[in-house]
This record gives sequence, structure tokens and C-alpha cells, in this order.
Amino acid sequence: MDLGPIAQLVERPAHNRLVPGSNPGGPTILKMSLFIKDVVDKLENLIPPDLQEDWDNSGYQVKLSNSPVTGIVTSLDLSKKSLDLSLKTNSNLILIHHPLFFHPLPFIDLNSTTGKFFEALINNKICVYAMHTNFDSSAYSMSRYILNKLSVKEVIPLVSGKRNLYKLSVFIPKGYVRAVREALFKYGNPKIGNYENCSFETKGKGSFKPLSGSDPFIGESGKTSFVDESKVEILVEERFIKQAIEEMKKVHPYEEAAFDIFPLYDFGGKETGMGATGNLENATTLGKILENIQSIFSPVFINYCGKLNKKIKKIAVVSGSGFSFIDNAIKEGCDILISSELKHSTAIRANLSGISLIEISHFDAEKYFTEITKNIITKEFNSNIPVFENNGENSPFNKFK
Repeated sequence: MDLGPIAQLVERPAHNRLVPGSNPGGPTILKMSLFIKDVVDKLENLIPPDLQEDWDNSGYQVKLSNSPVTGIVTSLDLSKKSLDLSLKTNSNLILIHHPLFFHPLPFIDLNSTTGKFFEALINNKICVYAMHTNFDSSAYSMSRYILNKLSVKEVIPLVSGKRNLYKLSVFIPKGYVRAVREALFKYGNPKIGNYENCSFETKGKGSFKPLSGSDPFIGESGKTSFVDESKVEILVEERFIKQAIEEMKKVHPYEEAAFDIFPLYDFGGKETGMGATGNLENATTLGKILENIQSIFSPVFINYCGKLNKKIKKIAVVSGSGFSFIDNAIKEGCDILISSELKHSTAIRANLSGISLIEISHFDAEKYFTEITKNIITKEFNSNIPVFENNGENSPFNKFK
């Protein structure tokens, strides 16, 4: 990373007039005292970390979760420009797409260019959080963004995501079902298609015998009781199992709540998954698609495979390096796959199979991360957090004219 002058290591300015509400003599703290953890928790609820691929390293890269948020910078990569923008705007959280670390580091050399970069982050107490393949598999992905810009309808994942789901069944006495169910909906509420707050209730009789030392809510010690109860069943994502049980126990009237947890196989759905695909309202040609991509996205370059007069109806997009999904696109009946980093062998395979390909640069396929993420923060926090896009980045490649 080229940091330029070491002057970038200066401490964060105490006052910055670019940030509304800043005060001379100290760092800007938002009046509502939102913490970095609050922002990340919201993002992880919308874009779950467990959507990421096994090899990925999304999440905190430099963690300062208990600090009040002073501002947020969104950036495709962590770079000198994103650090400069953070210092200029007094922002202490940088949201990036590409993680900094994929493998353990034996050490950090503070005399190196990279070391000085991390020293600047730590000295200025700037938190860095990455959303990579989990973002690519979410409903907010750049793949969906590109399809929406191309006016593609009925957009769904190219490859449906798989969630680690469990069914939680809990037995509740009459009069307390609603309270327990509402508590579980806070955490045990994965969407099923376009539906949420999904549960099922069956009624029956439960029996129990309180032993010595117990404090029964119903019944007497040493006597077997038979009580009218309901069994409520609800789906829970693996990452929320612990919280769901804790919330359930807080409102459950029994001293010992009876519940079961069953692992489930998830067949995926329309909400999450890698890449995206959909249909044009009216079929067009490959040549027209190329013209639209040039006009809308202004990529550094466009390469393509296929005949310009080929009719295109169903389009697939995988942002980033996604041509390994060519077989999925063919299986789904796609007329074209748009992605980055096309291999010679894949181009030959496309020409033989009949599917058309369009290649744009990795940067051009993912540069909209900054805009998308800024819009998420603005919507979820009602513009109470100043958010700044690092839209000054360029492709790392230069085009020779």
C-alpha cells in the first residue's frame, strides 16, 4: 500500500467542521451514543457472517467495538484514500468489502509501509470491518445491483444459499404462549421466502412431579401434576440459538422450561445465495447488452464471448471472480453470464456450450459496494450517522490506448 507522506500518521483532529455536531476540543460523539457494536450488530443481522465461504475472513479486521460511532466510511478496499477520508471526516469505522487478512500473520513490521498503515489505524482508534462473500450472498449483493440497473425482473440467487437452521420446540402453560412466542420472534425468526414470524402451536397435557428443593410455578412438591400446555415450534438460525433460549427463559413461567432443539436441512430460498439471475421483460441481443453495460457502468474494458445478434432473455451475474459458476448458469438456462477474471479455458467452454459471457474488471463489478452500504446505514439508522463514500478509488489496472 502506498501511504505517501508519513504525515498520514498524525492524530485525529480534535475538531472537524465537516461533521455536523462536532465540538472544539474533543472528538465528535453522536448525540444518540450509538456504538460501533450497535452498527455491526445491525449489519450482521441483515448480512449474516455465516453466509461467507469457508475460506473467507469477513468480520472485524481491526476491532474497537465498544467505541461510540463518530462517522462511517464505506470503501471497496482499505486504502490510503479510505484512511485519509476517515481522518478528514473524523470517522472511526471503515466498512470494506475485501478483508485485510486471509492467513495468520507471523508479525507486523511497523517500519514497513503496511505496518505504518496499521499503526495509523490503531493510533487514531479506527475500527475496520469487512463484509465479503457474506455480502455477495446477501440480498444486497452487487450481483443484484447490476441486474437491477439492467432492468432485469424476478431476481433470485444463481446458487441458493444454505443456512444452518434448527427447530426449537418449547412447552408452555396456558396464558403464557403469546409472551414466549413474541420473545422467540426476536431471534428465532429466519425468513421463509417472503414470510417471517412463522411458528406452529399444538395443544396437549404435560406432566411433572416437583422434587424436594424445587419452586414450582404450578403444582405441589412431591405430587405429580397434569397441566394444559401448548407446544410452540419455531425456526432458529444456528448463530441465534443461545440468545433465543436465553430470551425464552426470561419470560417462561416455569422454573425449568422444557424444550427440544432439532437440526434441519435447509433447501435455500430466494433471499440468499451466490450470484443472481433473472429475466428481461423483453428479449434483446448480446450487442445491445454490451451497449447498455458500457453506457450504465463505464467499465475499464469489456470482453465477450458469443454472437452479437444472439437473443438474450435470462441473465446471470456473479460479481467479482465468478466465472467458475458457468455450469450453474448453464443449468439454470441462462443466456449470458456477466462476471470478472475470465480464463481462456472457460471462454472456450462457453463457445462450445452456447452460453454468452461478458467480462468486466473485478473493480468495475464491485465498486458499487460503497453506495449500497451507505444506503443500508442511512436507511437503518435514519441518517443519524454521518456516512462518507470512498468513491475516489480506481481500478488497479491501467488501460493502454
